Amino acid sequence: MGLSFWLVLIVYLVAIMGISIWGYFRTRTEEDFIAAGRTIGPWVGGAVRAATQISAGTFVGTAGRHYLTGVSWWYIWFGVWSGWLVSALWVAPKLRRFGGLTVPDYVGVRFGSDAARGLAGILIVITYTIYLVAQFQATGEIALAIFGIQPLTAMLLIVASTAIYTLLGGVRSSSYIEFLQTLIMVTGLLVAVPVLLHYVGGFSQAVRFLDSLDPRLTGWYYGPKELIAFGISFGLSIAAAPYELTRFYSMRDESTARKAIAVSIGFQLIIGVTVLAIGLLMRVLFPTLTSQDQATAILVFEVLPPVAGALLLVAMISAIMSTVNSILLVTGAGVAHDLYGRFIRPKSSQAHLVMVNRISIVVLALIPIWFALQRYGDVQTLVVEQAKFIASFFFVPVVIGLNWKGGTPAGAMASMLGGFLACLVWEFTGQAGFARHGIDAVEVGVVTSVVLFVLVSKVTRPPPQESLRVFFER
Repeated sequence: MGLSFWLVLIVYLVAIMGISIWGYFRTRTEEDFIAAGRTIGPWVGGAVRAATQISAGTFVGTAGRHYLTGVSWWYIWFGVWSGWLVSALWVAPKLRRFGGLTVPDYVGVRFGSDAARGLAGILIVITYTIYLVAQFQATGEIALAIFGIQPLTAMLLIVASTAIYTLLGGVRSSSYIEFLQTLIMVTGLLVAVPVLLHYVGGFSQAVRFLDSLDPRLTGWYYGPKELIAFGISFGLSIAAAPYELTRFYSMRDESTARKAIAVSIGFQLIIGVTVLAIGLLMRVLFPTLTSQDQATAILVFEVLPPVAGALLLVAMISAIMSTVNSILLVTGAGVAHDLYGRFIRPKSSQAHLVMVNRISIVVLALIPIWFALQRYGDVQTLVVEQAKFIASFFFVPVVIGLNWKGGTPAGAMASMLGGFLACLVWEFTGQAGFARHGIDAVEVGVVTSVVLFVLVSKVTRPPPQESLRVFFER
């Protein structure tokens, strides 16, 4: 597959570099770097949101989870799409109308509190470091399985290649690159599934084999309580995920933001079904892989013809790069715009803030590598964990805060910090309780966040009326 892979990869990298240079010459201000000058349309915006959410957790982790557990994991997509629906109806229009640069910008203005803004920025950086660990660990899995490259080398390469276009053009160039990446992902997956069906002898033959191997693969490996917990984790986190919400700021208007969500769900439906098929069909061909996270890499190396394998491999790399890019933009802005530019040097020039954004991106890209090398769990487990934290500390102040005037600055602070700590403590001390009662950490975190938000808001000073007017009056 060597020559085919390198030809496809070179064409891909040349296209990325061209778009990056184009974006660089159109990036002058912090608004250009973080929000693409508010110029993104619905098709590019929808593809960007799909590419951001379709990550290593999908190509490696989700395919691996289907390989291990079968069909039932697919139902978590309904949680994801429920989150998109909540976002389309109650989040996207108001955030785009507000027109800030970051999600902590919203928190600071809505609740009239710089302290709440700072806390939001800190929690975003902490939580998305976990997500970056998952992306880098997937990179190591792919590189080791296919090329025999040591994980550390592969991680450094993915950081270097992603950081270049992230640093050059910011959100403007990354949006058009992620549009290209989404098209590559969909094409690679649609090519792979018919090849696999050919090798396993068709759909019916595959189902019979899976039934004989383990009836749970075509039935219910997970019970309803587990699937509901997973769905809540993904759905609530999608509705309030900073790396997704920030993309609304780059879109032209409220209508564009709504249309982009519909486009994104269409791309995700195709990707979700094909990844399910890949996980199941790889279990038929290779029933005893030592790690489920190797399923997609083995598909590329052992099953697909050279050009198709090269295309899918580049699609996997694209998925990782798109998510890493989005996370770095959000965490870099959290450090540079929400912390440095707000608390350390408030009167910084636009050029200086763009420079601090770029430095922050480089530093934050390197920190998760050490954790990824420790392999604290499989890729999908890490993705689920960060989703739980995002849902626990951000869903309430974002979704409820945008639609209930009663939220106060103290309520928002208590909600974010309490939800985060409740999820963290339950995750590390409450697993026995989960086994007995079916109570997951995300449920504990979100309920704690809601209760604290309402109770503390009832007894503390409301935000200034001018803060509320931005979000509750047209």
